[in-house]
Amino acid sequence: MRGLRTVLLTVVGLCLTLATVVWADDTVFARVNGVVLTKAEVDAAVYMTARQRFYHGRMDEVREQKLRREVVASLIDRSLLIEAARTREVVVDAEAKQQLHKQMLSRYDVAALPQDHRQKIEAELLQRAEEQLLLQQLEREIKTVAAPESSELKQFYLQNIEKFTMPSTLRLSVILLKVAPGAPSQAWKAAEREAERLRQKIIAGTSFADLARMHSGDASAEDGGDLGVVHQGMLSRQAQVVVDGLAAGQLSQPVVLLQGVVLFRLEERQASRLNPLAQVRERAQGLYQRERAEKQWQDFLGALRAKAEIEMLDGEVAVEMIWAQGADVVQQ
Repeated sequence: MRGLRTVLLTVVGLCLTLATVVWADDTVFARVNGVVLTKAEVDAAVYMTARQRFYHGRMDEVREQKLRREVVASLIDRSLLIEAARTREVVVDAEAKQQLHKQMLSRYDVAALPQDHRQKIEAELLQRAEEQLLLQQLEREIKTVAAPESSELKQFYLQNIEKFTMPSTLRLSVILLKVAPGAPSQAWKAAEREAERLRQKIIAGTSFADLARMHSGDASAEDGGDLGVVHQGMLSRQAQVVVDGLAAGQLSQPVVLLQGVVLFRLEERQASRLNPLAQVRERAQGLYQRERAEKQWQDFLGALRAKAEIEMLDGEVAVEMIWAQGADVVQQ
């Protein structure tokens, strides 16, 4: 989610530049703490975002409206964050700004444009470069999280046991007698009888692996039917129910599945195991800091939204914005 949000904020920032030159509609779409957001800026951002996300086809009306609301939310967030960065006197490295400006210019063929348009785009891109760096620096500052104390880390570990638990695993062997899904019932019954015959031979002492190599239609046949380690969720629901009822070394009854009739043998079952904190300390600390950093960022953004005065002049978006941001929104 963070990656998508960052990409969208960058896209809409560049789209503001496009809007100042290509789109002529300066109708006020919204005011965010007094800062004007024009319809041209919204239209440009929606257009460019749609091109990136739906390059393979056209959007239907429902998807277009959803994208429009998402883009408007990102534009408003962007305005609030830039305002916050300036209020906090976030410093942007001048060399980094010039380098980013050059990169942005390289994406546009501005040399062929009339001088007044070229100068306008260059100035706009310089501003966008500064704003992008402001946003990046602000996010780094807000997301700075110190390493946790031992007690905090232990509490986090205990509250998130599932993240440090090795899931249960199985080692299975299988013999699959393939039957086409559309085959007549006689073929399925014949496969069941053959599976029972093989089962009795295994019980009598014949090697499971040898019979798998001779009769199984599964890809594991050349390995004697050995499926290796199987994790929860890898088997179909019906197969999992059968396997869950087996003890180590036990052979199943013939099981009718979509692919045919199957014999399972459970070779080994490893119960889920909690890794001790000492073994996963580095990973636990990384997870702790990432979660805290994201919470700090969301809390910061939520506070900006809650205090914002947003005047919407597009009634279709206003209802969604009230729900999404909880800010002081005035619908015109």
